[in-house]
Amino acid sequence: MLSHFRLFLASLLALATIGAFALLSGVPKTAVAAPTTVTLTAVADTYVSTASPNSNFGRATSLAVSQNTYRVLLRFDVSLPADSSITNASLRIYSRTSVNGSLIVHPASNAWEETTVTSANQPAWQTAELARTGVLRSSQYASATLPTSAVTTSGSVSFGLNTTAGVQGSLASRETTQRPQLVITYDSTTTPTPTPTVTPPPPPPPPAISTVLPVVETVGFSGSGDISDDSAIWVDQANPANSVVIADKKATSGGGIGVFGMDGKLIQFRGDGMIGNVDVRTSFPLAGQSIVLVGANNRTNNTLVLYSLDTTSRTLAPVAARSIATFAPNVGSCLYHSRISGKFYAFVTPNGAGSIQQFELVDNGAGRVDAVLVRTLSMSSITESCVADDELGHLYVGQEDVAIWKYGAEPGAGATRVSVDTVAAGRLRADIEGMSIAYGANGSGKLFVSSQGDSTIAVYERAGSNPFIKKFRVGSNGTIDAVTGTDGIDVTIHNAGPQFEQGLLVVHDETNTGGTTSNLKYVPLSAVLG
Repeated sequence: MLSHFRLFLASLLALATIGAFALLSGVPKTAVAAPTTVTLTAVADTYVSTASPNSNFGRATSLAVSQNTYRVLLRFDVSLPADSSITNASLRIYSRTSVNGSLIVHPASNAWEETTVTSANQPAWQTAELARTGVLRSSQYASATLPTSAVTTSGSVSFGLNTTAGVQGSLASRETTQRPQLVITYDSTTTPTPTPTVTPPPPPPPPAISTVLPVVETVGFSGSGDISDDSAIWVDQANPANSVVIADKKATSGGGIGVFGMDGKLIQFRGDGMIGNVDVRTSFPLAGQSIVLVGANNRTNNTLVLYSLDTTSRTLAPVAARSIATFAPNVGSCLYHSRISGKFYAFVTPNGAGSIQQFELVDNGAGRVDAVLVRTLSMSSITESCVADDELGHLYVGQEDVAIWKYGAEPGAGATRVSVDTVAAGRLRADIEGMSIAYGANGSGKLFVSSQGDSTIAVYERAGSNPFIKKFRVGSNGTIDAVTGTDGIDVTIHNAGPQFEQGLLVVHDETNTGGTTSNLKYVPLSAVLG
């Protein structure tokens, strides 16, 4: 009887322990497993020829490819776990020859069969460009980083390949040991064991907001409404008063890009379309010379546009080698000059869910600048502004109603990111907009971020984990009105001429009192950092 009683007590104790654990445990949360990379080989490949429109080449060991005469079709079967999310995808093709050109990857219909497709009966060729490889080298794989949206987690996916103008290549087919490959990295979710519920601490009180004063404002662009947006400062270190502010006009009709002097007057305007965000880098090597390179995204035709700034006339001239297609629709852009490799890059951001694209910018050998897509980063919602730290190798992007994200800026850095700050934390009020960096010695300096919802600018340390420092707004000063609805910003610590000897901050003002359009305000940086 005693042993039965002891067994009864043990059972009660076990039940009590389970109940206590249930009270401590919250609802199981979804966790992301470590990324997994798979390499798939083509299940079908061929090329078609306009010179032999009724011939099938499905069993060929070499795939002929050119811009128009020879086009390649590839198909892969993808089967990832049901809960997976693709983070990176790239297409790898083995080249049998060296040519001074690249492969261009296009989406393709799955409505073709390897042993029957010809140039005459092939599905309609899709001209949209997904990616480009580097220059083809004999006996090497060429790689093209694809938008993650171009690959399905389950089912067949086809691609069409042609080349840049004037070259013809020869690629290994799946009938060889160097088969075409689709490399996919994905995350999958699992449900872990329950964890104790922890009540988060209350959010900190909102930070105090100081006020700084502008001393110059730009003349408004012609038109009406909020058509100014982003800006980029070029400093003439030999003659600081000769410095300029390059700014976009984001109007759907009559849009373009303008150059303003340090007095706020317009020096030049180019009506090149609905220009988005603007950035500038010096010392870009082109045709044996060093130029001031200006980059921007064009929302009218979803392209990356590139200019050279003539530092004498202070005017812009296009230098893009071609119409450089981007993710559509695009919304913003920024530039990066790698301290590691010396290479230059452009990032273009999506207007909605889509991909941030990273392009390497290169001299095409004919005095023009071309771009090769080298990485994509998936975003779940509109992410307009970005800024790259050339010295520390960071890329900051502003997902407008979510957070400031920090990535590695190098093309091989992958999709790993950390949050610098969030809208939910109380220091930023959506939308998160313009970003810029005030460089300091030995990695010091400040990260500036526009908080459009309360017309303020938040300042963070550039170093480490970017701790928050303070917030400020730009007030009115005499005939210059206060900034409202601030969007794009730019900052430099260099002498930008009289009144800006200690640096310059340029801020967009959505509602420019007394004007018909939005404009830009110039603020001495000493007023912000002093």
